[in-house]
Amino acid sequence: MDILAAAEAIARAQTRVGPLIEGLAASGKLPPSLVFAGPEGAGKELMAVKLAAALNCVRRSAEGPCGAGERCEACSKIRTLEHPDLHLIYPVPHGEIDTGLPLVLESRREDFFARGEFGNRGRSIGIDLVRLVIEALSKHPFEGKRSVVAILEAHLATAEAQNALLKLLEEPPASAAIVLVTEYPDRLLSTIRSRCYEIRFDPLAPGAIAGFLEEFYSVEKEEAKRLAALAQGNLRRGINLLEERFLALWKDAAAVVALVVDGKSKELIAEAEELAGYSEARRRNRGYSREDIAELLEEMTILFGLLIRNRDGRLQETEKGVLAEAIGAGRLAAAAARDLPGDVRKISAAIESLRRNADLELTLSHLFLDLTHAWY
Repeated sequence: MDILAAAEAIARAQTRVGPLIEGLAASGKLPPSLVFAGPEGAGKELMAVKLAAALNCVRRSAEGPCGAGERCEACSKIRTLEHPDLHLIYPVPHGEIDTGLPLVLESRREDFFARGEFGNRGRSIGIDLVRLVIEALSKHPFEGKRSVVAILEAHLATAEAQNALLKLLEEPPASAAIVLVTEYPDRLLSTIRSRCYEIRFDPLAPGAIAGFLEEFYSVEKEEAKRLAALAQGNLRRGINLLEERFLALWKDAAAVVALVVDGKSKELIAEAEELAGYSEARRRNRGYSREDIAELLEEMTILFGLLIRNRDGRLQETEKGVLAEAIGAGRLAAAAARDLPGDVRKISAAIESLRRNADLELTLSHLFLDLTHAWY
């Protein structure tokens, strides 16, 4: 993947944010510390790469910025994440900085949207990673005009790490730009947010996601449109739907929603047992972890969100077709009579329970009975 070309595609798709960041970089008035905040899959990470190119492109002043066909030396290195003044900081498991960070970077060079290098192990941005940032910014840029540090999933920074970062943000080096990228800016210390210029990203339009899938993943046009409708503004989700595992999970989520709409409480209890691994043999066949099941429930909330928009007449035809295909066209009218926002709240509460390590089968059984009103 040409990562810089992908970043430029996102800059065009983010019709409000793209010109704003480009203008700040070109004007020389870019704040030294920024927060890129917004929903998952909005292209925030790629825009951090685009910012590094905008600040370091050697052709910009005389000839205009590089084009995809012919890159300057700086942009050629940025497009492969190998520029010495571009520092991408990812959360890694505790104690694995030396091996974990290079592993993630190598994976991202192959596919910027890759994930899961550490399985289900917990990751964080600890004090040692922040020390790497401080060390990198203590020196002048190695060969570019500005050093750019992007801290990805910044909300996973520990309290100790955030406090250390705060000292850097209070007196940032003039030659540096620091970008905190997060879907959850409220998890950052208020003192950090007050020292950063926050840029809010919008969900991507379906056409932008479809075009990205066609250009960078060689997806056929009609299939790209279908996946973009399912993505619901989330490019990462659209890419995930190319994976067999995620597609199977989506289909399972749709099957559960269909059972809910039909009021099939007994079948849902059996489903809860199987998903929870009540039978070890079943668990091996299904292959879902606790995290996978939480993800399945999140897919259910997306389906219920589509049902709400369908009831309100706000679905585009492509989206309506995808929804009808997923749960069956005959169920749309029955679903419209439900308390759909209440359904979403119940599923969201179950997801939170799973994240607090609640019993898997009990949580699913309680949710499914609640959704079908089986005990009312």
